[in-house]
Amino acid sequence: MYKERIKPPMVLTLICLIACGLLVAAYEITYVDNTGVMTEELIDGINSVYGSGASDAFEILKNEDGSVLTYQGVDAILSDGRCTAFEVTTSGYSSDGLHCLVGLDAGGTVWKVVILTIGETPGLGTKVQDKNFLLQFRGVNYSHTLAPETGAPVKAKAVWGTREEINELQKASAEVIGTSHTFALDAVTGATRSSNGVYEAVKIALAAYNEMKGGAQ
Repeated sequence: MYKERIKPPMVLTLICLIACGLLVAAYEITYVDNTGVMTEELIDGINSVYGSGASDAFEILKNEDGSVLTYQGVDAILSDGRCTAFEVTTSGYSSDGLHCLVGLDAGGTVWKVVILTIGETPGLGTKVQDKNFLLQFRGVNYSHTLAPETGAPVKAKAVWGTREEINELQKASAEVIGTSHTFALDAVTGATRSSNGVYEAVKIALAAYNEMKGGAQ
């Protein structure tokens, strides 16, 4: 009687152990380490920033030991020997809701920012993907991202509105960037956190680039 009672649980336990062993073996056989590998997401992002086919010349930078080169807040750094792009994930309204690629030109100035994936509120935070919002970062470099008077990050001073307002704000931003070392963010209406999250990604990328170059800028 006793053997009959313990036999089913023992058989079930044995089956579970065998199944777990098979799962572990299958994982080990099929696992592919994507660390340091150009994913389709990054390839599309590079081509979006620098033009179709540009990704063929880019590679993820690595340390001498083969590990991926990173800086604080940076997931990966890609370069073609001239231009440098930074993969950065920041938080907007949602934690880690903004997965961005910040592309710099050969001089360390922002060329284009693209959002690879976004987990922000649909219809609000997702508006930071709008090209008119992202366009304001073009031409910004390391010295633009801090207010020279205080050394503190510049906070949003305006919001996007009608098409006419957008055009005026873009013109004003271009004038500021061209004549001053101060950059002022124009945030999307109702999505200040998401807007600041994108700006944070830009600042992280520029700070990392500045560190890579030995703080020369």
